[in-house]
Amino acid sequence: MDTNILLIKTSGWLLVLLTAMAVVAQAGDKIVIAHRAASGYLMEHNLPSVTLAVAMGSDYIEQDLVMSKDDQIIVLHDPTLERVTNVADLFPARKRPDGKFYALDFTLAEIKQLQLKEPYANSGRFPDSNKNLKLSIPTFKEELELIRGLEKTLGRDIGIYPEIKQPWLHRKEGKDISMAVLQILHDYGYQSKDDKIFLQCFDPDELKRIHDELLPAKQMTLKLIQLIDDNNGHETKFLQWGEWFNYNYDWISSKSGLRTLSTYISGIGLDKAMLVDDSGNILRPDLVSDIHSLGMVVHPYTFRREPESLPPYAANFEALLDFFYFKVGVDGVFTDYCGDAVEFLKNRPPESGAEAAVEEESESALPAQPAVDPVVPSTPVEPQEPPLVAPEVNPVDMPTAPVMPTDPATEPTLKPAPASGIMPIPVPVPGPEPVQPIVPPVTDSKE
Repeated sequence: MDTNILLIKTSGWLLVLLTAMAVVAQAGDKIVIAHRAASGYLMEHNLPSVTLAVAMGSDYIEQDLVMSKDDQIIVLHDPTLERVTNVADLFPARKRPDGKFYALDFTLAEIKQLQLKEPYANSGRFPDSNKNLKLSIPTFKEELELIRGLEKTLGRDIGIYPEIKQPWLHRKEGKDISMAVLQILHDYGYQSKDDKIFLQCFDPDELKRIHDELLPAKQMTLKLIQLIDDNNGHETKFLQWGEWFNYNYDWISSKSGLRTLSTYISGIGLDKAMLVDDSGNILRPDLVSDIHSLGMVVHPYTFRREPESLPPYAANFEALLDFFYFKVGVDGVFTDYCGDAVEFLKNRPPESGAEAAVEEESESALPAQPAVDPVVPSTPVEPQEPPLVAPEVNPVDMPTAPVMPTDPATEPTLKPAPASGIMPIPVPVPGPEPVQPIVPPVTDSKE
């Protein structure tokens, strides 16, 4: 990929102008999702990082979305500001009793005063000096305007992958973040499943609400992604008896749970450690094929190239990608190093016939079936009369006829025997299977 990038310093941020033949590099239908934009190269969630991810050929750019005090949607991974900004230096008195600085307590004008910083100390990350480079938190509208503009200048569609962060927390503050996000998407032309967008969230109840209520109200149909974790995170909580509890995702991993989700969800996003343990053993060999058989995709997170982030079974970043794309069989990955992942897919040799056959066989494990209500028994099957069978005849009692020569020209044409008319016995749809929880050791997360 030949890409010329001109870096020009302008007021407040680094504008990245590019003229690029950025052809998206894929192996089959495998995709690269730029995790928080090109976060491994130029910090996370800022406009120059978005442009760099586009120039590198990423299929989708991720946006984590939270709300400000004055109801503006900003692109920020956490609902708090201290991890990636200098908020503690500028507004030391604004932290809550838990010691955190919540975006919900700041107006957009105040948030725009903050300067982004690199949150990871890993080697190879962008050298953050905090001197002259002034990167700031973008609004969702700013990022979409940039992406739509690059689509026009580059002449290709650029996928977006927004995540609605912690609807439960916004609800506690009296804010409907989902409604606000959908309005912005509608205004920028993201309205149907044909548009290049996946909308993701960890909250199953909120996704159901989006599908059943909010999208129909706006005459929209978007592809929705259900994110899940190991039940120890704080992305989704529910209120019970006056206390907030972590959501339990175990029901989703059962076949009946997946069938239920498939009626309104387009895919599953989960920690890669929930699919493969530290020794390289696939924890649920049938899970990916079950998801595929129901017409959904699998997009695990998060793939990083630093040695301390690589699991013991992967010698390097490329080996890790190869294992998940072509052995585990996932459809796409969230990665901080989108450029490296694009180059890997572009340069990987085509699949062999045997490899493709194995993948095709694995994807036929679970036939697509509608969700079954567990309280409704299956319809009883009427007993069938056995087919009539002619009695056996001892061949020694049969006279032997002489073999006559045949003339092909006069040989009569045999017609196929008529169908017996016996109907096959219908197979009842099985009820829901017992839930099989996924409780692996988690070595990586969407943090």
